[in-house]
Amino acid sequence: MSDLTLVSHNLCPYVQRALITLAEKSIPHHRVYVSLADKPAWFTEISPLGKVPLLRVGDEVLFESSVICEYLDEVFPDKPLRPADPHARGRMRGWAKWT
Repeated sequence: MSDLTLVSHNLCPYVQRALITLAEKSIPHHRVYVSLADKPAWFTEISPLGKVPLLRVGDEVLFESSVICEYLDEVFPDKPLRPADPHARGRMRGWAKWT
């Protein structure tokens, strides 16, 4: 697996979703902080929405916290965070979108 780097901001609640997933699954990663008030050029070049979190996986970049969490759950399946039952998984996704 490539090195994982979570690009984040101290006050972003959406970053917390990704951090919780990384912690629950004990996934080694690096964390880089950016100022959203003074975004560095490298950040605006890789962030299509200009928001955090971003997950750098080698040369690839994922954005949106729910996408990052689903990716991590699929790539590191040893400790699944989503229910196996499709209906329960759908309810979980609904609650995640609502919060």
